[in-house]
Amino acid sequence: MKNKPVLVTGGAGRLARYVIEYLLEREYPVTGFDVNAPDPAQYPQNVPFVKGNLTSLEDCMRAVSLSEAEAIIHLAAIPYDTVMLPGEKRMQRLPEDECMKVNTMGTYYLMDAARRFKHVKTVVFASTYYTLGLGRRISGTPFQVDYLPIDEEHPTRPEDTYGLSKLLGEEILRAFTRAYGIRSVVFRLQGIDWPFQKEKYSYGITFEPREHIGGPVGTTYQYVDPRDAAQAFALAIEADHLEPFEVFYLLTDSRHVEETKEVVAKVWPDLKEMASNLEGTEGLITARKLRTKLGYVPRYSWRDRQEAETGETT
Repeated sequence: MKNKPVLVTGGAGRLARYVIEYLLEREYPVTGFDVNAPDPAQYPQNVPFVKGNLTSLEDCMRAVSLSEAEAIIHLAAIPYDTVMLPGEKRMQRLPEDECMKVNTMGTYYLMDAARRFKHVKTVVFASTYYTLGLGRRISGTPFQVDYLPIDEEHPTRPEDTYGLSKLLGEEILRAFTRAYGIRSVVFRLQGIDWPFQKEKYSYGITFEPREHIGGPVGTTYQYVDPRDAAQAFALAIEADHLEPFEVFYLLTDSRHVEETKEVVAKVWPDLKEMASNLEGTEGLITARKLRTKLGYVPRYSWRDRQEAETGETT
């Protein structure tokens, strides 16, 4: 049986490169869709590409129609908060409302296009762990952790427009699932470590004890490899046993060599008691649901790479 056609938004982006290549290896008919034309040297030959704006219903409808997609993998987004705050010393590259407009209205237009074509059965959405409130702490208050490990049931309390726009995107998918029966899968991705930039990232970290109030700010010292992300997206469009709307945290591993409860005691001492029952090195956020319900097995941990290079386990 021929695999279902897939439309990948953000098709000219870096993550799309890995997702598209993974789908092609599994003989999926793939179409890319992006506001920017891809670099021909980086984009697979003979893969159709539709140039259009996510915030245009007409462009979204054109992409869905031309691709004949049964599944959409929605990667397109502004990946950072575009609001300028007083006293910030950075160059403003986009209008302040750009992140909210593209991520929220773009997701709405894509879903509105999808519901107009009966062949779209599944939409898989790249959200972020920043929906928790781990992005910019605009209020200046500590991030609140209710329990550990953090799973899909933990409350979300974003303050910045990036985390908020992604959380609103999740709710848009949930509403279209209720209204039109489009099956939706949400992945809250950790920050991506690109294989071609691996020298930029720190692995095997050990920490010195420090004073800190509340939970983490910006990072939990976890990451996802784009090749593992591509695997998860494929699993989502292939699954036939999920609820109509599902949310999963998506990560490859933590960066620290010590067990998570030891890291918490050193780095986030307020959370030490919560972490007392944690085992292993996965980190504050758990991908247990993804492993058990979708059969996800990350393959690109730095620990596996280190073992292969040295013959030693960590």
